[in-house]
This record gives sequence, C-alpha cells and structure tokens, in this order.
Amino acid sequence: MLEPLVFISRLAFRLPYAWGKGWISGKYNEFGIWKTLAIVFMMECANNLDPWTLKWFINPLLGVANQIGFWWLGAGQIQGLLRWIFQEPNAPVLMYIHGGGMCLDMTPCSLVYLQHLKKEVGALSVAFVKYSLCARYPTAIEEVWGEYQKLVSQGHRVWLLGDSAGGNLCLNVLQKCVAENNVLPEKCVAVSPWLNVTKTESYVSRTNSVDFLTWNQLAMFKNVYAPNGNYKDPQLNLETNFDVEAWTKVLASTKMLILCGEDEILYPEIIRFAQKLRNINCGQVKLVSQPRGVHCDTMMFDVQAPDGNAQCLEETKRFLRSGL
Repeated sequence: MLEPLVFISRLAFRLPYAWGKGWISGKYNEFGIWKTLAIVFMMECANNLDPWTLKWFINPLLGVANQIGFWWLGAGQIQGLLRWIFQEPNAPVLMYIHGGGMCLDMTPCSLVYLQHLKKEVGALSVAFVKYSLCARYPTAIEEVWGEYQKLVSQGHRVWLLGDSAGGNLCLNVLQKCVAENNVLPEKCVAVSPWLNVTKTESYVSRTNSVDFLTWNQLAMFKNVYAPNGNYKDPQLNLETNFDVEAWTKVLASTKMLILCGEDEILYPEIIRFAQKLRNINCGQVKLVSQPRGVHCDTMMFDVQAPDGNAQCLEETKRFLRSGL
C-alpha cells in the first residue's frame, strides 16, 4: 500500500537532479525544453515504477485522463472492447492498439495523435481497443483478435495502428489472420513495436542515447505479462522466431509502415525485423527511422513539432491517404 507514496517521493527527489544533470551535460541541447522535460520525466518514472503502483495508481489516473479526452473529442459508442473515437460512414476503420507493455493504459497524447491523423487523412473512422491490462499472455492477443474479427465480419475495411506493445499486438493479428485463414488488413502501421518480449536483447546502448525506455521496465512488463514465456513462441518473440512462410502470405495482402527512433533501445530488433520483411517483398514494407528519436517519438512529439521535423508523422499521413 505504501508503493505509490514511495514512487512519488522518489520522483520528487530524483526529477530536479535528473533534469539539472541532463541540461548541464548538454545531452538534450538539440531538443526544446518541453521535450527534454518529458523525456527525463518518463525515464525517471520507468526507473522507479513497480507493478502495484502501475496497476492501482498510474492506470486509474490515466483512465480518468482518457475519459476526459474521449469527452473532449466527442467519442462515440462502446461496442464490446471497442471504443469508437471517430465514425464516418463507408470509411476505412483505423483500429488503434495502444502500447504500455500490455500493462500500462493508453496515454492522452495518443488521443491527440489520433485526432490529428483523422483531421489530416479525412475519410477515416478510428476505433480504440481497450484490452485487459496486466493480464497473462495470451489474453491481450485474443481480445484484440476478437475485436478485429468482429469488424471484419461487419464488412469494415480495417487498418491497424499500434505503438510499442500495441505494435506487437498488431503484428500478432497479422500472424493470426494467416494461421486462421482470415481476411488480412490492407494496411498496418507499427510504431516502435516491442518485438521480442521474453528474449533479452544483447545490445549496449550508446552513451549519448536519450531514450526513456529501460530494460528494467521491459523486464517488469514481461514478468507481469509472460513470466514463463517460451523463447521459441512466435507470438511472444516475433523477430527471433520470424516465420518466412507466414509473413510472405501477410505481405501478399498487407502494406506495412514501420516507424522507430534511432536512439531507442528497441532499434536493433526493429531494424532486423523490417529487413527480414523487406527481403520478402520490399515494395510492401517501408521503414522510417528518426535520428535521435526515442521510443514512440512520433506519437508523443510530432504533432507539436515544427514543420520539417516530423518525418514519421508525415510519412504516416501519406501512407494512410494512399488509395483513399
């Protein structure tokens, strides 16, 4: 019960020190003050978060913030686990699957990002999947898969968008479409996908890396989601257990856009996965990596970025507009 108090106390002590240290070192000089503050804040949260505080303190706060966001956007009805954010007749449905290690609730910046996409793309419906948090594998996969099947059965053209763990879930939907001979989506956007959940990456971060995501935080998520996960399970470790035959079938129907930051700790596995896909069909896969970008950089910072500094967002809009 004391965990949230300990968490807040640590942040109160650590944040001023971390902000000051980062600023004096010049590590964040190329960023604006608000991006610097956000990155350091999230890094300290990641370093001090525990499962109890996550489940009973952070997620309820995010839940309230998201409800305010839904009200602000005039979000539509709830159908099962699907919350309609924007509905437009006869338009493709962008099914958004949020990240957070299968444990953390959606952050409000995701709603800002989705609103921007809707405004810029035009004819587009947007739906958000509220899958169970902190539930054991494969609950999240099965819930997202069930909502995808419902949309397809209702005759919708479905596109997928997922960030971090949500990217993992999007890619699992593609694998299940092949395994169960279901209709594949036309498009899939994976933002900083978490590809290897139980396979530790042997990657030493560069000393000037600015990513806020840490291996300790990923280990905590993994221990909640899949504590006894099999390294050879392709639903948990998509990149290390890459199935050429399955992904060949996926790329026969689905165009993919993969976005990442060059400074994020997941960068090596994302690059390897994208290259494996491009070796199958380079025309169906586009990879965009942002220099000095952090984990899910485009979703958190691109909407407010100056013109010319939001390459990933601009590419996403072009990708979604194509074929409309």
